[in-house]
Amino acid sequence: MANLANLFDPELVILGGTLRDVFLGSAAQVRSRINTNALAAVRENLRLRVSELGGHTVLIGAAELAFSEVLTRPLETLTRISEQRRARPAAPGPSPPSP
Repeated sequence: MANLANLFDPELVILGGTLRDVFLGSAAQVRSRINTNALAAVRENLRLRVSELGGHTVLIGAAELAFSEVLTRPLETLTRISEQRRARPAAPGPSPPSP
């Protein structure tokens, strides 16, 4: 984490999923390693937090990714989907019974 902090110089790192659990169990060690290995200018502004979404972060992220187009351009996306459905050939119905 110290190497990533040195590379990207973030102000805030939010730990979610499995990393959230690891951090909760070893926060003192993580902070100690960052204090030892991160550049002084980086570690002064770095805040570490755990996700408030708990164990559902991955599921929520996947759902948001799946619906990102609808969330950013709802009218255009729903219009396109509707047009695609109209363009599909109708699904064949059940075969009529034999005499």
